[in-house]
Amino acid sequence: MLRKTISIDEHLYLALEQEGVLKHFKSFSELVSSSLEKTIVSMKKENYRKQIEAMSHDPMVLADIAEIQKDFRYADNEHDAV
Repeated sequence: MLRKTISIDEHLYLALEQEGVLKHFKSFSELVSSSLEKTIVSMKKENYRKQIEAMSHDPMVLADIAEIQKDFRYADNEHDAV
């Protein structure tokens, strides 16, 4: 376990108390760890989405997709097999 000291805005802490958030955790450290884990998951999803979006503009990826579509056009029944 890594120990770090954090500072938190007083209004944010009071909101956590008022909403009863602190009661759902054994300690403040558990709340922070849980929140950070959720942030990491969220950031991973966002980074993945950005990577997919960037790939949608990559000429090599677009060429691969076009080639795959061409190879499977008859199997996918998109065109008449002539």
